[in-house]
Amino acid sequence: MRPVFQPSPEDWPYLRRLGWTILAAAAIVIIWRASNMLLLAFGSVLGAVMFRSAARMIQRVVRNWHVSLVLGTLLVVGLFGVIAYLLVVQFGAEISGMLGNLPGTVGAVERGLGTTKVGAAIVQAIHAATGGSAIADRLGKLMLGGGEMLINFFIVMVGAMFIAADPRPYKSAVILLTPPSGRAAMEHAIGEISAALRLWLKAKLLAMLAMTVLISGSLWLAGLKSWAALGLLGGLSEFVPYVGPTVAMVPAVGLAAAAGGDLIWRTALAYLFVRVVEAYALTPGLSRSVIKIPPALTLFVILGVGAVFGVYGVFFAGALLVVAYVGVRELYLRDTLGEDIEGLPDNDEA
Repeated sequence: MRPVFQPSPEDWPYLRRLGWTILAAAAIVIIWRASNMLLLAFGSVLGAVMFRSAARMIQRVVRNWHVSLVLGTLLVVGLFGVIAYLLVVQFGAEISGMLGNLPGTVGAVERGLGTTKVGAAIVQAIHAATGGSAIADRLGKLMLGGGEMLINFFIVMVGAMFIAADPRPYKSAVILLTPPSGRAAMEHAIGEISAALRLWLKAKLLAMLAMTVLISGSLWLAGLKSWAALGLLGGLSEFVPYVGPTVAMVPAVGLAAAAGGDLIWRTALAYLFVRVVEAYALTPGLSRSVIKIPPALTLFVILGVGAVFGVYGVFFAGALLVVAYVGVRELYLRDTLGEDIEGLPDNDEA
């Protein structure tokens, strides 16, 4: 006689599907609840890639890997220290004054544009599309939680040091969790993702340096005060494609609008010149060895990730897109569907 609570054989397929559905739903809930922690973990992986990339560069001279890794870590941390010094000490008062009053800055931009018929039409269109001061309110909120961001940055750096010291256990864990038939493809995909992230970070660093110099020089020629601080903000904003540079442009336009006269138009022309140089000279030169992702896809992924995960999501959206893009290409298009898609050049694994 069969026990009362033992399912019949024909019920097992349904119960298995139900079990997998419950597990998938539970995984989605866990990921949603722990989204900030997962983003910090991804930031640690990104930091580890930076540390090991710097170590590879130093190893060409030092030869010893462990010494190179220590020096590479110190180099990256020192670079962050220089940026922090410039943001807090050198230009701290100017930047906090500009960013702390972003809603007021947006209002100044609107008043400056409203002096002409074309500008007034632009302001009216923006109000109709965004519901009044929605943009100003959201930009103002970005300045909140500075202490929390500092703590999270410290967590990311410490995690990155642990991963950079020995990434093999983490890589092996991902491969072992993959079914045996797919482990070779997973190992190859991890290598491709690591190479893509290294190239992406290298291109971002060069773009940030070039744009800092270009924006600073253009705003200086336009006659705008705080051109150095605004150039630094503009260069750093390049880490978040499209969205970052747009947000970083608002304080400059606001200062120009508040100053009055034709300064706002000189500032607008300066940024137009910068974007033309970036689009036709800088970006093509940097993108030759970097994974090519369609611009529209990048823009909408950044907006979507930001809407779901907030500010941290916007910050890491570009790198997350690189990982997802290469992962889909290697694991689905190439391995599952058998498509012959060109990948990255051969690179040593991170």
